[in-house]
Amino acid sequence: MKKYLYILGIAASLLNFTSCSEDDLDPKSIFEDQPTSEQNDFDKWILANYTMPYNIALKYHMEDIESNHDYTLAPADYDKSVKLAHIVKYAWLETYDEVAGIDFTRQYVPKVLHLVGSAAYEDNGTMVLGTAEGGLKVTLYLVNNLKIDADFLNEYYFKTMHHEFAHILHQTKSYDPDYDRISEGLYVSGDWYLESDEDALASGFISPYAMSEPREDIAEVTSIYITNTAEYWAKQMETAGTKGAEIINQKLTIVKNYMQTAWNIDMDELRDVVQRRMSDVVTGEIDLETLK
Repeated sequence: MKKYLYILGIAASLLNFTSCSEDDLDPKSIFEDQPTSEQNDFDKWILANYTMPYNIALKYHMEDIESNHDYTLAPADYDKSVKLAHIVKYAWLETYDEVAGIDFTRQYVPKVLHLVGSAAYEDNGTMVLGTAEGGLKVTLYLVNNLKIDADFLNEYYFKTMHHEFAHILHQTKSYDPDYDRISEGLYVSGDWYLESDEDALASGFISPYAMSEPREDIAEVTSIYITNTAEYWAKQMETAGTKGAEIINQKLTIVKNYMQTAWNIDMDELRDVVQRRMSDVVTGEIDLETLK
């Protein structure tokens, strides 16, 4: 079963289309039907930094079998893929190594990470931020637009990855069922994208997408808390107002208790490590290009 994370967007305003004749067509397919056995430096780096320590297959080629044919997609740029692979390793995988130990990370992280160059759009104008399949594979889009900026990295990659990782943890060890009853009757299913950020907060949801269903709600609380500063969270609670903030913080208490009791992870420590490592990425403290 596939799950999706979305962001509102209008495809026509972001993509420019040009017509072409048959003479303009490149006979070379963008898909790699049979990946070459010859490894380049990046392939070797992936083997040493993803496959060997974490048993993760990081795929950056446009392989037909890995691609969703429901969308018009472009391959990921090689240099952007190299940078994002460094960032994901340092700011996501090694974050959980530091907080919970590499054995925890190795056991529970998705086993396939697929990078796609372009955005994916639904018919309703929403942009797909990421796709997760059964806890085994996560696809990240918009790689060719990569910016070394904390807000961009969190919005388009890390919030998605922490969100999907939360789903994996919840499927492995169940969270308190009282969570599902806090906002019972207020979930709007597929109409979540019609809600504004302000209305969602006032209603006790940390984001409009959290209004879709309880399992997305708890994953959103988890990922948004982790990927943002304490100051950001306080500002969101101020916008939510007394009633909305009370509900959201009630949900956060359950999330914190769950992560501590089920996984021995302190959410505030995890957030601090995420923020420190993201700062290292943005300020250039880590090398994003060398393939050693």
